[in-house]
Amino acid sequence: MTRLYLIRHGQTTSNLVHALDTRLPGASLTDLGREQATAAGSALAQVTRRVAVVSSLAARAQQTAAVLAAVARDAGTLTVPVGPGSDFAEEYGRAFRGSVPTLRLPDDATAQAAAGEPGTVATVPGITEIPAGDMEMRNDAEAHTVYHGLLGSWLHGDLDAAPPGGATGREVLDAYLTSLSGLVHAAVATGTDLAVVSHGAVIRLVARWLGDVDPAFAWRTYLPNAHRIDLDLDPASGQPGQPGQPGQPAAAGPAAPDALRGAFRVVAWGAGDPAGA
Repeated sequence: MTRLYLIRHGQTTSNLVHALDTRLPGASLTDLGREQATAAGSALAQVTRRVAVVSSLAARAQQTAAVLAAVARDAGTLTVPVGPGSDFAEEYGRAFRGSVPTLRLPDDATAQAAAGEPGTVATVPGITEIPAGDMEMRNDAEAHTVYHGLLGSWLHGDLDAAPPGGATGREVLDAYLTSLSGLVHAAVATGTDLAVVSHGAVIRLVARWLGDVDPAFAWRTYLPNAHRIDLDLDPASGQPGQPGQPGQPAAAGPAAPDALRGAFRVVAWGAGDPAGA
């Protein structure tokens, strides 16, 4: 059974000053952030022996993914090729009809150097942090109250709300799940677990949707840097992300949010316990 690991990036310079840093490329990891990524790789190697590693386009996510993939590989975990031309990338493309959110090799120089073995980490658009809009790079209490209040609204179902100058929850969720549906299909088709390195707030939103988690639990349970949420495909849901049969819509693409809702079972949430919420 494929397991999905949603992993938050390590600490960044923006985290240190509590800035709402959501635009690309964003800040890089601090020394502590790199240590956290190393620890995340060691922890990942303890729970999977075969994994595909992808990240968002943000520099911090690319760097975290590259470090943890290299560490996991050194610990004996097979990090399967995910770059263009790989079996994983080919299956990812097959999950879509029409425009495909392209898998690419990291473009961040630090991530390229840290990855070691080329092609074992790929980036994918769509799995970005919740955009701060007009509050970008603000670090005052008011901005944080508005931003995290918005996350709370989305978690509780008000997906049409949006920050000034930002996207709605529906737009954010649709973009993330569209890309994720193709990744899940590729992981299932190639017989591998999947590690997706992205961002704390959006991971909580997505995991709440995938696992049908209590919104109050998802709202109050913060995900620290380089921590992860582990999810298993729910056997009762079939195999979300598989291309549709002839005459039926594909699960990837516009149908992805509905196809993936409740399709997973959350088995670990950072330091929290969703089953005991």
